[in-house]
Amino acid sequence: MSVMEMPKVAIAGDFLAAFAKIPKKQQKKVQEFISKFRQDPMSSGINYEKVRDAKTANVHSVRIDQTYRGIVLKPETGNLYMLMWVAHHDDAYDWARRHDCQIHPSTGAIQVINVEHVEEVSVQKAIVTEVRKALFEVYNAKQIMALGVPESFVESVLAVTSEAELEKLEPRIPPEAYEPLYLLAAGEDYDELLASYNEVKEDEVVDTNDFAAALERTSSQRNFRIVTDDLELQKMMNAPLEKWRVFLHPSQRKLVTREAKGPIRVLGGAGTGKTVVAMHRAVWLAEKLESTPSGKILFTTFTRNLAADIKANLKKIASEEQMERIEVANIDGWIKRFLKRFNYDYTVVYDNHKDRELCWKIASDQIPAELGLPESFYEEEWRHIIQGHDVKTKAEYFRVSRVGRGTALSRVQRAKIWPVFEEFRNQMNRKRIREMNDAMMDAIKILKEQKISLPYSSIVVDEAQDIGSQAFTLLRAIVPEQGNDLFIVGDGHQRIYRNKVVLGRCGINVRGRRSQKLRINYRTTEETRRFATGVLENIDVDNLDGEQDKSTDYMSLFHGDAPVVHLSKTLSEEVDFIKSQIDSLLTAEVPLQDICLVARTQAMRDNYARELEARGIQYHALSVDSADSDKPGLRVATMHRVKGLEFQYIFIAGVNDGVIPLKRLLTEDPVEKRDYDFNERALLHVAATRAIKGLYVTASNQPSPYIESYIS
Repeated sequence: MSVMEMPKVAIAGDFLAAFAKIPKKQQKKVQEFISKFRQDPMSSGINYEKVRDAKTANVHSVRIDQTYRGIVLKPETGNLYMLMWVAHHDDAYDWARRHDCQIHPSTGAIQVINVEHVEEVSVQKAIVTEVRKALFEVYNAKQIMALGVPESFVESVLAVTSEAELEKLEPRIPPEAYEPLYLLAAGEDYDELLASYNEVKEDEVVDTNDFAAALERTSSQRNFRIVTDDLELQKMMNAPLEKWRVFLHPSQRKLVTREAKGPIRVLGGAGTGKTVVAMHRAVWLAEKLESTPSGKILFTTFTRNLAADIKANLKKIASEEQMERIEVANIDGWIKRFLKRFNYDYTVVYDNHKDRELCWKIASDQIPAELGLPESFYEEEWRHIIQGHDVKTKAEYFRVSRVGRGTALSRVQRAKIWPVFEEFRNQMNRKRIREMNDAMMDAIKILKEQKISLPYSSIVVDEAQDIGSQAFTLLRAIVPEQGNDLFIVGDGHQRIYRNKVVLGRCGINVRGRRSQKLRINYRTTEETRRFATGVLENIDVDNLDGEQDKSTDYMSLFHGDAPVVHLSKTLSEEVDFIKSQIDSLLTAEVPLQDICLVARTQAMRDNYARELEARGIQYHALSVDSADSDKPGLRVATMHRVKGLEFQYIFIAGVNDGVIPLKRLLTEDPVEKRDYDFNERALLHVAATRAIKGLYVTASNQPSPYIESYIS
């Protein structure tokens, strides 16, 4: 068989999910079978058996061994074979009888439909009255089908009269059909949804028998992948549940491969796959650089933990050659290394550094007592105004805008305040130390004055909500505006640090079509998502560019139990409750390392860990740089440390009044209080969204005001 005649073999995402559930011994046989099958699907050694009562034509079973069978679809046209399912003999045949694989006549996407669900749909056509109108009454059957709804479900969809009725359809219709319906009901524009979910041109006629053509569409590639080599196949089979490595949602794939004329900003709630998109984008950009000898991609994020996780995951989807072109670094680490290369004569320090604290103590002696402002005001004025606007002189301080600060200052008051900042900077200079924000501005100055040209053609930024304006101004200086220059992903709802940015003020234009949003949550249940977004209900959230963002325009793909919110009278009773719930999970055969207990501070984390250990629960505290997946025991972590991770079950313990929000960090300035309250809410929001299957939130004595409404 010549190369030109080589058949194409596609693997369904459902096949990988089924493969993950069969015993390891049979998994090895499946891998061996697929490798041989890919080389020659018509080999005499492959035992085909037609499934005569299958819902789809040309469906066959293939023998893996005496017990297990694979289900293969061989379309009538084209040299194509599709691996659909693998299971025990009887279960495999049963799957083939219950599922129909077809090409949607409007979207051209390959859909797998459980025909039993078509028969189960019992939503009756509502009598359309003023009181009980159809949810989609302004749309006709053709418009609903155009969104990807199978024809067999259209009548039921048009009969739906409420979002609650629509949710009953979710487990029955394909996800790619339910998603646009959910978003349409939530108020999204029909034409925008049509553009996102239907890539078929207006004058194009879909051939519902041409599976090869259908596989070329991004809407099919969310569920099917053509295997091109054994290495790719091995990666897929070694981690079949990591579907993010292989299958992308059409909205994600379009972002990954988009040729942009300038910066792109991608927003999306927790679990919507922003980091996945960013990683695939970096690989795509690296692939484009293969003809450029020295070109590189800089992939940066806020913390070392996330940078380490991203680098490890990039290796799962990138070749060695591509990895050589992708530099992964947290932003602070990159800046320190850059400054060191140019003999920077300062040590970069943070707020808790003893020399920095001494400098501030000396400077605070200059605070004018007659103004009656607390010391916290000066700290925030330094961070937001002096550093935020790179103010170097008193004259500049007189002119700078202080919009957004809660306390107004006259020119006379500014004159009295300035000596505090002047003295602080003098003291820092004497000790040859710099805070990171000032070091970033120094790096920009070095770049411009020395006209340094760095090898980066593109920069990918993850967790952008935690990176401040100085950092983005630096990133803009590293790569000037050009094609595919900046790819920025983030979510203002997850801002747990005190940095904030308006990208437009940093020279980064992300307005209009340069901004996109991911709307499908792949991690948490819908019940957990609603709890997490509820923590931020009625709280203004920005979109990283000075405008307001929404938290109601994304959805989760699966349902589960409602989060358990439990209040105990004492700490001991709270720990007993946590222990009982963990025991129940262990009885249900949930591995202990798939459960994580999260607390607000390290001291609280350690206290809960010791209490649980005394009750017979082994634990492992997550280290700074990794999740230590090979270590036994219940995972325990601070709320900050768990960011970027995910676990089957999350316990957020000690959600008490005075703990969340942490009172000892509160300031007097009303604007700072508002921002701090937001950061604390975001911290609880982030911790909750780490849960995949189940969430437990516990408190003792007096609960946090953030969860009072959830306690019955």
